[in-house]
Amino acid sequence: MSLASCPGAALRTPNVTQITDAIVLGFTKAAALPALSFAPLRQLRQEGHLRAIHYVTWDSPDLDGFVRPILEMPDVQVTRVPPPRVKGTPPQKTLLYQTHNLDAALSLIAEDDAIVLKLRPDFVANVDFLRDKIVNFERHCGTVPRHAYGIEMPKPILGKKVWVPWADSNQFFFYEDAALLGQKSDLAKLRALITRADLETLEMLLCEHYYHIARYARVFLPSYPLFRGYLKNFQYLTNYPQYRMEMIGHALNGAFFLFPLIAHAWILHSQFHVDCGAQDTLRFYPNLQNMTTDWSDPMQWRLALPYDRIAYWRGNEKPGLLFPNVKRVFGRLVSDDWQKAIFTQETPELPDIPRKTLLGLLEHIAGHGDGRLKPIEHEFYRDLQRFYRNYMSAHARELPTASAWPHAAAKAQAAAAVAAR
Repeated sequence: MSLASCPGAALRTPNVTQITDAIVLGFTKAAALPALSFAPLRQLRQEGHLRAIHYVTWDSPDLDGFVRPILEMPDVQVTRVPPPRVKGTPPQKTLLYQTHNLDAALSLIAEDDAIVLKLRPDFVANVDFLRDKIVNFERHCGTVPRHAYGIEMPKPILGKKVWVPWADSNQFFFYEDAALLGQKSDLAKLRALITRADLETLEMLLCEHYYHIARYARVFLPSYPLFRGYLKNFQYLTNYPQYRMEMIGHALNGAFFLFPLIAHAWILHSQFHVDCGAQDTLRFYPNLQNMTTDWSDPMQWRLALPYDRIAYWRGNEKPGLLFPNVKRVFGRLVSDDWQKAIFTQETPELPDIPRKTLLGLLEHIAGHGDGRLKPIEHEFYRDLQRFYRNYMSAHARELPTASAWPHAAAKAQAAAAVAAR
């Protein structure tokens, strides 16, 4: 197939000076999915936008059947690696498996400045969308701002922005990890060392999804130490939706929560490019959301959030306002618009936060290393701990008594089905 005959080829000719490789990690139980997920990558390689496609997964014999369709793709380099010996709960093991697999894949790429597109075999992306991200990488991700309205912000951690499909505005560092695009050196930085404290947090009943946060947050602590308290006290924020509905409103009424909120918005604006496209631009069918799915029937495949309702999430971002987005349970963002509206000089003043107030917040965030925010931070977490305990006591009968992790839920559902026969 010639370049001219490919959809979207007129966007731009390949950048011969930019090295871009794709890495695909993990496995899918759906036999038909690899053909769909690898198709855009194979087309982009044929067009010259990708130098290589690496598929990396475990060398366990149990996965041979899932890997076989990919072995039949001559333009995909398959690497099988020994799985690490890990113990713990499913969320703990998932975090350790995923970071280990990413390390193995990045080691196959020699150049630190190479652009790396990271996907999964259960993640299906529109080829034109991916082509635009690769070809126009410098336009989307090349500029890392250092100043907000003339205020010098803390030192950036990443050399260039990293593309992610979505991120949460009020659950700091909870981002998509199934798809990424960035320099190899930057993706390697995002793979921070997992601490004992992280694993202990993952053991807590309502904190299983902390593994998303642990993957991203720690690398930013040297420039933003105000998030150390956030990680240490995550159990009092949790990912439990019913609790967060009340907790977010309570936190916003305090004196401290706006500081990490604006600091994180600046991190998103300066270090990440967030874009999920339109409905069906990106489709993600993870095993965890399809534990009981009949994979032979594509009509039963379940899309992960937020890919099933992109227009809904876009409609609730509310760029040009600060608080409507943040007051949502997770404040999920599927575009850059919200954070751009906060920090773009040409944007009119946000109606719900005066520019003078925003500048004051930014000045304190930029200088927070001197400890100026410590008193109100300590009081915030003491108050939040009290709020958490009062909520849990008042709602004890409604709280789950077992892990809500999909593995556990699927096992319980399967056991119930067997018992009903």
